[in-house]
Amino acid sequence: MSQQIPAQLWKHLTSTIGLVSVRHAHGVNVMSAEWTYFVNKEPLYVAVVLSGRSDSRALLAESGEFSVTLCAEEQAELADFAGSFSLSEIDKTSSELVAFGEPAATGTPWVSGGLVSMECALRHTLDLPVHRMYVGEVVAVHEAGSGHRPLVKHGPMHSLGAPVRRSAVVAAAEVQDDGTLRVAATGPAAEGEDLWRLSLEAPDGTSVDLGAHPSGEYGDFLVDLPLPAALPEGARLRVDRDGAKPGYARLLRRAGR
Repeated sequence: MSQQIPAQLWKHLTSTIGLVSVRHAHGVNVMSAEWTYFVNKEPLYVAVVLSGRSDSRALLAESGEFSVTLCAEEQAELADFAGSFSLSEIDKTSSELVAFGEPAATGTPWVSGGLVSMECALRHTLDLPVHRMYVGEVVAVHEAGSGHRPLVKHGPMHSLGAPVRRSAVVAAAEVQDDGTLRVAATGPAAEGEDLWRLSLEAPDGTSVDLGAHPSGEYGDFLVDLPLPAALPEGARLRVDRDGAKPGYARLLRRAGR
């Protein structure tokens, strides 16, 4: 194990690229923000993280608002261009790939053609050792409709492929102070009945059936069950679900829960 932190370790992160628009005295600047995130649900807040080289830092502080568009994969060339030059070098909005939408709640237009565009009122600024985070409350939303896929940064830029299909159950088991067994599990949608079948498996191959139980409200599983009077030594929990590989869990004992 090395104590040396690799200089490019942050490139392991995957994020949707944002196109940030900020007004200035002579027009609008557009830049790419690789680190663009939602950071609160209600109210909806979005954060963009800018380096010290970004001209938009001063513009954001002055304007108190910005717009951000989450890029679609068709905007890879625009995202690359908008991240390659600064406002002091060139007015990037002269590119014919930059098409603005009319703002509804602020004075800052938004770049069209993405997954979604949001007008934001600046609420918080956080200074970091090198970067600065700007957190805005979303005050207007402009959706492009279905059919677009996100443009994501993970080192190079990528488009997303097919959804990853879950094929196995994941389970955990905990023996409570009152002697009951708490079981939690997630897995793919059942191909047959929406049931989770539980059993205890002993090292000698014998098993104790703990019954079949339905999913919870959101499709996952959490239940407390009475333990058998004679719990097999070294037993583990097995959770089965139609169409999925079974999940296994050690029986942990947690005091004071």
